[in-house]
Amino acid sequence: MSIFFEKMTQAFADEKIDPIANKKIPIQYCCHNYEDFSEKITQILSKYKNNKVFILHDGKNKKSDKDSNTNILEKISKILANTFSVIEKNLATESNSNCDEIHASEYFLKKTTDLILNETDCEIYIALGSGTITDLLKHSLFLNKPNALFISIPTAMTVTAFSSSFSVVDISGAKRTRQSKDIYATFWLTPLLQAAPMELSRAGYGDLLARFVAYGDWYLGFKLGISEKYDELAFRLMEVFAEPLKQVASEFGQKELSTRAVEISAAALAMAGIAMSLSGETTPLSGYEHVISHALDFLRLSSDRPLVLHGEQVALASLTSAMSFEWLLEIENFDLKKFRSMNEKDTNQIINHFFSAAPFFGKDEDKFSESERKKIDINLSAKLHSAKEIFISDYLKKSQKWDIAKERFTDFIHEWPEIKAHLKKLTLSSHSMQALLEQAQLPIFPEATTPNTTALEYRWAIRFAPFIRSRFCLADFIFWIGEDCCIAAAT
Repeated sequence: MSIFFEKMTQAFADEKIDPIANKKIPIQYCCHNYEDFSEKITQILSKYKNNKVFILHDGKNKKSDKDSNTNILEKISKILANTFSVIEKNLATESNSNCDEIHASEYFLKKTTDLILNETDCEIYIALGSGTITDLLKHSLFLNKPNALFISIPTAMTVTAFSSSFSVVDISGAKRTRQSKDIYATFWLTPLLQAAPMELSRAGYGDLLARFVAYGDWYLGFKLGISEKYDELAFRLMEVFAEPLKQVASEFGQKELSTRAVEISAAALAMAGIAMSLSGETTPLSGYEHVISHALDFLRLSSDRPLVLHGEQVALASLTSAMSFEWLLEIENFDLKKFRSMNEKDTNQIINHFFSAAPFFGKDEDKFSESERKKIDINLSAKLHSAKEIFISDYLKKSQKWDIAKERFTDFIHEWPEIKAHLKKLTLSSHSMQALLEQAQLPIFPEATTPNTTALEYRWAIRFAPFIRSRFCLADFIFWIGEDCCIAAAT
């Protein structure tokens, strides 16, 4: 067992959490070789009478280790085939899609569901691949086969999905977090993770940087009375990885990760997913930075453009969040006359305004003639209707809470000095955040993402952030007090 996974075990002990008894905590295996993996997974699966094992993957060729050309699917299937009957399904082939087109949408969720329902007597399911494959299988099992055994095997350290009981699903372009099936075990295979493309590992590191700002959103929402609950369990659980993560930032700017860097990143991602599951929501590691990322995804999904790696966007938006918190912490007095409040009609109007000005096509916006753009807008209008209804409904949920919170804002003002002091402890300075991004070679401006994001897209996403989801984030407060989110982010 890796020393960093041992830190996880110790953190649970410190919090008096029994990881064996708690179903929200998947068993975590850090395997340094495939012999170790074979022994551990066989031990788990041999308890089941039915020897069928279903593996879902995306069809992309992935090396099992950096010094071999053996495909990981072949490697895993061969190991399991010694004892079990392996059913492997290529989601790209089964959905007649390119593997790069697969994302956690309603369409691919249905395709995944069709595949698992065809296996009526299968009890064991494995997601072998990305966070997308994991989310799709995890949520489909939750809805259709809740008693099945579910195991995740990440092929790259990209997101927190591999150990959490939540999935993020695209509904009409609007990404929504959904409760999903608890994971029984996650296998982190060091040789496999070292062989993953560095841009994927780097993106996973970027996703982890949300840990240094997202708690500020939750705490601020709670002090305002928008969020109903707040606790710092997840903050404490993640604290054991704070310094190690900072120490390995520069390795993500290199061509290859050391075993130590892999173990730190894998353990931190595992703990992040578990911490969210234990909290009962993704709030501890998903704040303003994820909202900006979801807004950028909405632009691309609406125009059928390739998505930027999630972690790249989250890293860039974490810097924006850090800058915005610093701007907020400079405020001594609030101008109550500037405060905003909107009813359903107002919300509908402002979202219509945002949609009409949305740079759905990024750098290609200027390529369309006026007549072409009108035709595009007509086609988009029908597609965007469902998303607009979701945005309006979700915004009004928190807006109504704000209307109540405004009535007791004097209490908030009285506590403001103490609130500021605690926010400073919960969030990383923009200077420190930028240093981590630069060391890891993560983007510090929109045009540096892959594919490129235009400054116009990024500004739109920042300003649209209050309308992306029902849960509070810093953007909501900036908007409600009558300020411009882009100005706050430009400090």
